Amino acid sequence: MSDEEEDDVNFKVGHEITSGKATYTVVRLLGEGGFGAVYLVKDDKGKQAAMKVERKIEKRKHSKLKMEIAILKLVGTGKHFTKIVDRGKKDKEGFFFLVMELVGKSLGDLKSERAEKVFSFATGLGVASQCLEAVEELHKFGFIHRDLKPANYACGLDDKKHLIYILDFGIARKFLNTKNELKTPRETVGFKGTVRFAPLACHRNFEMGPKDDCESWFYLLLDLILVGGLPWRKLNEKMDVLKSKEECRKEKRHTLYTGFKHWTELNKILDYIDSRAYQDRVDYQFIYKSLAEACTSAGLDIDAPYDWENSKEKDTSKESSNSK
Repeated sequence: MSDEEEDDVNFKVGHEITSGKATYTVVRLLGEGGFGAVYLVKDDKGKQAAMKVERKIEKRKHSKLKMEIAILKLVGTGKHFTKIVDRGKKDKEGFFFLVMELVGKSLGDLKSERAEKVFSFATGLGVASQCLEAVEELHKFGFIHRDLKPANYACGLDDKKHLIYILDFGIARKFLNTKNELKTPRETVGFKGTVRFAPLACHRNFEMGPKDDCESWFYLLLDLILVGGLPWRKLNEKMDVLKSKEECRKEKRHTLYTGFKHWTELNKILDYIDSRAYQDRVDYQFIYKSLAEACTSAGLDIDAPYDWENSKEKDTSKESSNSK
């Protein structure tokens, strides 16, 4: 039996989970991932939230939900992070749970609703800037995410529609030691993350640091704005994807920006990220400035309302967000 099969909790609609703070009733399943499941729940007062559940398995070395809780506690009031409502464990039933504030649709879902499956240029750059702010904040606490992609970011609900949240810290890793110094890189590291957005270091089984999260973020940026997506989007084998990513650094650089006019500033960002090494600090301000310049050169406002804020469609409470 696989971990995924063992992780199945399968709460039915109406199932109740009681903690010291409240009783939560399952409204519906929102999604499933490597950690278990995410449910839309409501408390005794009818307030909705998202509940992540992970089966307690003795042989499991690393609990993804415990990592998620540790990071959300650490970042506290960070504006790009969901707030913890409640958490706990049910020994008799054998699972851990985390209740978080409900957020809106993931960037992946929002993007897929667009006619050409991409955001407008201004929205793409504005959103990407917020995505990087979230990563920078995570890095300040000594963690890298290791799985940045559109599905792991979401917009807020109601008056927070313009705010982007970063999600899913199940495979995050601490890159600083107890003395706040950079950890000595391991000699070889297993592949972690999503092939399409993985940095070169991940493909090569090298230790990853902040610059590698930034490389994944750059692929995410392109995925948000390029009609047709990334050049390697149809490749499945890790080695084939690695080869395509390497070629885009050399003779096929133009394929990264096919049919895209305002690529000069974006190219500067990739060159800068590629110039960094594991131990180097990242100049996030340079990247923000380059994004703003790219938007200005296109005659657009990076702070303009996002595509979904201009949409006449009703917002939903779907948190497609918290699962992969």
